[in-house]
Amino acid sequence: MFKWIVTRINKSLDRSKRQGSSFIGILDIAGFEIFQLNSFEQLCINYTNEKLQQLFNHTMFVLEQEEYRRENIDWAF
Repeated sequence: MFKWIVTRINKSLDRSKRQGSSFIGILDIAGFEIFQLNSFEQLCINYTNEKLQQLFNHTMFVLEQEEYRRENIDWAF
C-alpha cells in the first residue's frame, strides 16, 4: 500500500507531463483539546492548531477562489 501511495504521489507531481505548480498536503495534528486545567504546552498546541486551520482555509478556499476568478470560472459556494 505504501509503495502504491508513493508511486501515485510521484506521478501526480511529475512536471514533465504538465505545467504549473503542484502540491500534496498531508497534515495530522492533535485535535483541539479542552481539559479542566490546561498547561502552557496545551495553549501552544491549541494556538498552533488554530493557525494551521487558518492557513488551510486560506489556501483551500481564498487562494482557490482567486485562481477561479483569474480563469473566469464560476465559483458558487
